[in-house]
Amino acid sequence: MTKRTNAPLSVLSLILVASSSVVSARAQTPSESLQVYAGPQTATPGESISVTIEMTDVDGRSSHEKTVQLNYNSDGVSTSISGKVSHGLVSFDVPAQRKAGRMTFNAHAGDLISDQTPVMIVAGEPIKFKLVVKPSRESNFVDVKSDVIRDVFGNPVSDQTLIALDWIDQSGVKQSEFVQLSSGRMTYVSICPDAYAAPLKIRAVLKNVEVFSSELSDLCPGRKEKA
Repeated sequence: MTKRTNAPLSVLSLILVASSSVVSARAQTPSESLQVYAGPQTATPGESISVTIEMTDVDGRSSHEKTVQLNYNSDGVSTSISGKVSHGLVSFDVPAQRKAGRMTFNAHAGDLISDQTPVMIVAGEPIKFKLVVKPSRESNFVDVKSDVIRDVFGNPVSDQTLIALDWIDQSGVKQSEFVQLSSGRMTYVSICPDAYAAPLKIRAVLKNVEVFSSELSDLCPGRKEKA
């Protein structure tokens, strides 16, 4: 009967095992932590964004009197602000950039670098826009269009925005409807009122902006009423 013996580990095997143990130990070693919080998550140009940096030591306790740096990009310009944490926290008020899009914030202190925290910048209040009404292909209908509706910084208004359209004659509102924007524009086909007392116009209302079309009696063959 042959007696089996276990072959000795090679030198290379011993080195690999030892290296693996060291890597594992390093991965489990607690370290300092740096976190960035920013809100609101969605802001309009110029709105104040509150950014708070939290710093903790290797034991998870709040750091104190340590300098941290906040980094962000605003309208293509890289900006940094420094401050000292007090009881683990330091806060900054940052104005939202003018251009709609994403702003990201991160912090670093020494060798510590935080993850990036995003804030979405969306268009602000719309400015005055032009309303154009032309005859449609079908009789008694009109095409209602606008140019791209923007805020004061040139950002197109969100397509989720609704515009209120009212047909108005001399007696008041004849009919109303709501239109959703597409690519920042309004493109809509509306039916003329059956009867109205001239002058006849369309009023478009978007948030704090109110615009009127030109006189539309010539485009609508409905029964003319006396005022």
